[in-house]
Amino acid sequence: MQEVADRVYRLGAELVNWFIIEDGGKVTLLDAGNPNQYMQLPPALSELGLSVEDVAAIVLTHAHGDHLGSSRQIKDESGASVHVHHDEVALCSGEADNVTERHWARSLNHIQAWKTAWFFVSGGVFSARPVVDLTEFGDGETIDVPGRPLAIHTPGHTDGSACIHIPDRDVIFTGDSLVTMHLGTGKKGARVMPGTFNKDSAQALESLDRMHGLDVSTVLPGHGEPWKGGLASAIVEAHRLGPS
Repeated sequence: MQEVADRVYRLGAELVNWFIIEDGGKVTLLDAGNPNQYMQLPPALSELGLSVEDVAAIVLTHAHGDHLGSSRQIKDESGASVHVHHDEVALCSGEADNVTERHWARSLNHIQAWKTAWFFVSGGVFSARPVVDLTEFGDGETIDVPGRPLAIHTPGHTDGSACIHIPDRDVIFTGDSLVTMHLGTGKKGARVMPGTFNKDSAQALESLDRMHGLDVSTVLPGHGEPWKGGLASAIVEAHRLGPS
């Protein structure tokens, strides 16, 4: 576990990040990792003098299996509410199938792509259980959970992808709308996800401009290392690199 901002703690690994947000002895989870990463949660909370029962909410940037993760198990154990953008409800509940621009097999031309595929499969990405009792949020809404995060709708990776901003902690969680590692090649740099994982890469890139003007120092992506150079520079970098 790594503290990456004031009372914000990073779990997972470079290939998949998820986060603990602590506020007054209660916890909001920002995404829930790969299903098999659940084992990281109890000891991490214990370090903070907390337990799974202190998880009040899970806020999802989107509902792919490596972010939905063990949400349902955590919800069952703690009674936590699960929050998603209203355009993501069908995917999160299992009513809709995931759609991408390109089939994943077309990206297996680099050793990093094979490592990524193995990481996801061995981590149980396809075993993430749907969640049906959901609390929906909209664009620009402050979510009433510990940390009081603000949601920004950034469609493209999925229809209901969102970035989550906590102004008083100077941090934004970008999920897979903006990452700092190319999962197919391992190359570093702020970028949108490759088309293998996106529903619409052009829309994903365009959606980053919805965050124009936000003054945020720390960007916490779903994949890759934290970006400490500020959100504005990350967006510029993503536009420079373009879709892939």
